[in-house]
Amino acid sequence: MKQINFAVCDDDGIVLDAVCQRVYSIFKRCGVEASGTKYLSPVKLYEHINDPDGKYNYNLICLDIDMPKLDGIALGKAIKEHCPDTDIIFVSNREDKVFDTLLSVRPFGFVRKNNFSSDLLDTLRAYIVSKIDTNHFFVVKTDNNSVTRSLRVVDIVYIESLRDHQFIYMQDGENIDVRMTMDELEKELSKYDIVRTHKGYLVNLKYVQRIDAKGVTLSTGAVAGLSRTKSQEVKAQYLKYLRKTGATLITN
Repeated sequence: MKQINFAVCDDDGIVLDAVCQRVYSIFKRCGVEASGTKYLSPVKLYEHINDPDGKYNYNLICLDIDMPKLDGIALGKAIKEHCPDTDIIFVSNREDKVFDTLLSVRPFGFVRKNNFSSDLLDTLRAYIVSKIDTNHFFVVKTDNNSVTRSLRVVDIVYIESLRDHQFIYMQDGENIDVRMTMDELEKELSKYDIVRTHKGYLVNLKYVQRIDAKGVTLSTGAVAGLSRTKSQEVKAQYLKYLRKTGATLITN
């Protein structure tokens, strides 16, 4: 996941500092590089998002609702008009305004100030998971008349080596016989959270449900082999992935 540039806008300086620090610390805990900017004035933020040179680009903006001169809902609408790819999270006590924000701004989430820590953690974890790139494609040559296929990496569940053949098992149940070695596949796919668990298996961490002495159990019900020499390394890679996504590891 690329670095996240975020902004926080609240007219209360103490709350502003607390929200900004908490957002940054959650990103850091989840292994995401982040840079934050604080705005006491909603008008100033409005001026920046309208900057003709586009110097102020944010992936995520956290907004209070009750602010002087320009309230958070009006500001959120302006942000969406000028920066449609910017996500908005409202951080507010105005729970009565939730439906107003949904209709007019369509924010990513709504964090209640009276349940700030828990709401923000859950919301940012969901945000991180949603932004993990799902649009990478992997081009392979199959054993079916040497047909070239483009596979979406996120849909690859695992890869198994059987004698001289490598089979890619997809999320929709399809399995594809490809003309590549396991070493070649590992080299190409390791940057996408697909790891070597055994000399005969590559596994997409997205689909892992359990790691134990029996192997790596996947959400499809398949069990991939796990060699003793790779056990600790695979668990460490999985824990790193979990920190990024906010999930929970189950293991014996």
